[in-house]
Amino acid sequence: MKHCKALDKKIGNKLSFDQVLLKQRRGLTQSVATTFVNPFSYPIVGDDEPLLTALDHIYSDGALHTSLHNIFNTNQIERLSFDFSSVAHDVLQFAVENSLKVALVGAKPGLVEQAAKNYQQMYPGLNIAYHHHGYLNEPGMEDGVIDELNTVSADIVICGMGTPRQEQFILTLKQRLNNPALLFTCGGFIEQSAIKADYYHPLVKRFGLRWVQRAIMHKHVRTRLMQDYPKFICNYIFSQLKAK
Repeated sequence: MKHCKALDKKIGNKLSFDQVLLKQRRGLTQSVATTFVNPFSYPIVGDDEPLLTALDHIYSDGALHTSLHNIFNTNQIERLSFDFSSVAHDVLQFAVENSLKVALVGAKPGLVEQAAKNYQQMYPGLNIAYHHHGYLNEPGMEDGVIDELNTVSADIVICGMGTPRQEQFILTLKQRLNNPALLFTCGGFIEQSAIKADYYHPLVKRFGLRWVQRAIMHKHVRTRLMQDYPKFICNYIFSQLKAK
């Protein structure tokens, strides 16, 4: 975690996030790139100085990282995640209220289509102008998606490809979109929404047990909890103490 302090200073709170939405309402002069970090993605973003510098806004996705951040840093924050337990509702409702065009890029083929249908059922009037899966591995595929995004002139782009691919993609969009847009990463949100529109059980959201539900349902989450998270705690504390 070479640039932990630079990353920590950039992590915002809910008031900061609300201001991101207001930028769209007032009229953007350039695209705004926003991502969310958790114990898995924090060291990836923190070790990539060009990526860290280019991102406009960063928020804390997860109670563990939020708690550790508030112990070691003066800029106190709260958990903000791009899911329906947090800011995803704000973004999609904002899109409806302001007649904005939304684009989805992420998840596996077939899943992004189902997620789009679920969002439109949840938010009548939501204009999903474009959607495409997140596996842009073939030559020219990413360029083709960017061309199509320019054709539909999306106002909001929600991208779920995993870190750092999703961050790299929205930063490419920031440079290449003709129509300035709000650009959000969302991790597994699109895929989760294809499984169930509101992925988390109400009791899970109420008691902050999202990680338990995800660990039960997904093997890769269990792997991260057992391997990546303990490593993150040790490295984070060491980096914070070293930086003081």
